[in-house]
Amino acid sequence: MSGPRLRALLACCVLALAACSSGGAQAKSTTTSTSTKKPAAAGSALQWKQCPIGECATLPVPLDAAQPGGRQIDLALARVPAGKPAERIGSLLVNPGGPGAPGADYAQQVASQLPQSITDRFDIVGWDPRGTGSSSPVDCGKKLDYLFNADSAPDNAAERAALEAASRRFAQACATRSGDLLGHIASIDTVHDMDRIRAALGDDKLTYAGFSYGTYLGALYAKEYPSRVRALVLDGAIDPAIPVDQVAIQQAKGFDASLDAFLKDCARQKSCAFHQGGNPRAALDAFRARIEQSPMKSDNGRILGPTQLDIALAAPLYAGAGGYHSLATALRDAEGGDPKALLGLFDNYMDRSSDGTYSPEWPAFLAISCLDGPDLQPAAADALLARAAEEAPYFGASNVGLGFPCSFWPVPPINSVASPVSAPGTPPVVVIGTTGDPVTPIAWAENLARELGNARLVTVDGTAHTSSLDGNPCLDAANSAYLVRLQAPKSGLHCKASG
Repeated sequence: MSGPRLRALLACCVLALAACSSGGAQAKSTTTSTSTKKPAAAGSALQWKQCPIGECATLPVPLDAAQPGGRQIDLALARVPAGKPAERIGSLLVNPGGPGAPGADYAQQVASQLPQSITDRFDIVGWDPRGTGSSSPVDCGKKLDYLFNADSAPDNAAERAALEAASRRFAQACATRSGDLLGHIASIDTVHDMDRIRAALGDDKLTYAGFSYGTYLGALYAKEYPSRVRALVLDGAIDPAIPVDQVAIQQAKGFDASLDAFLKDCARQKSCAFHQGGNPRAALDAFRARIEQSPMKSDNGRILGPTQLDIALAAPLYAGAGGYHSLATALRDAEGGDPKALLGLFDNYMDRSSDGTYSPEWPAFLAISCLDGPDLQPAAADALLARAAEEAPYFGASNVGLGFPCSFWPVPPINSVASPVSAPGTPPVVVIGTTGDPVTPIAWAENLARELGNARLVTVDGTAHTSSLDGNPCLDAANSAYLVRLQAPKSGLHCKASG
């Protein structure tokens, strides 16, 4: 991986309750989302042109599949052509996760990191899912500091009220600015778009690699269109059957474990910038307590409060051990009174510009997650906050609190309960889990492989989020054999860490 931003794009989320909680398409529908419709795939050819991120095209699709002749929105696509056109197999559609992450510019990054044996034979195609990037992005306003200035792990009535007020304000802004869009950007709507893209690319069947939340899209596609699956690689898998409260806690435990590994490593290494005499944990606890009592201001007036701190701590952990140096350096500087590096980690992850504006990525993340559901009801929030804080002391409560806008969402969720996704009628699907993944625990990959009904589980030793783009020779060979020759690995393949 080239850095924390790319690693973050592969993320299901950074500490958000609603993320990864999408139930299966068979769950009770309570809205007019196109999840209840299965549209005919588009057949029009794409018109490719050169653009800054390679070759680009747009594909018009109906906003509401129930009204195919109604309002259309354009999906933004990009591709990197196969290295050996004469030996081209077709297109490999890729999704970086999210939800909410744009994926058109992801095609070039994937093409540069996949084995040449794959990129020689496939056009690598990425797209911005509906509601994201350049595909009719959700608009909830660009000035979002108010949302993160509220303490997402409230421990008194005033902080709880402030978090609720900020969450209500955000939800209302989304309704005011994007109300006509919010009911039509569920994951199942994007799955139908994936089939339209497949048809427009001229592929009889879909070849797809999805990372983190992208694994949920792939699983749903397999359920909806089993006869149109050629090969699916699902890396950093999500288990859609886990109840919403357990998602928050299990993911927070993963981040807590990753932070614990960082602190232990830093304690052992005198060269660690946050060594703190061999006790970085105590130093971090003291610093967190200090920020809780009095948020720190940078020399340009920026605030580092509890929520910004939690996100800044989590962001480098997506890269596992590869993020330790940047985290240690940022903590050392902040403990000494300069929070700029920690704020930089927050800004990089949240895509916040120096002028205080945010990209549409976080609004899209919440909008899609809230619509997918199931959502936490406000009455259950306090008990879950307490339980999460007990089971995952560092990130548990904040993982719940960042999902609060979904409790006040203007559009009801399409899924009232979490449900497994089953697709036994597909060709073998490859599900990949990384042993120390802080974002999507390996148990989720194990569960998804069982639930799909015809999947092959591959485990990889590592500490980062996802593994397919890390140059692991064992995994590269398995993915290449599967995608190129349709030779699925034996279930239970274990790839040791490389390097």
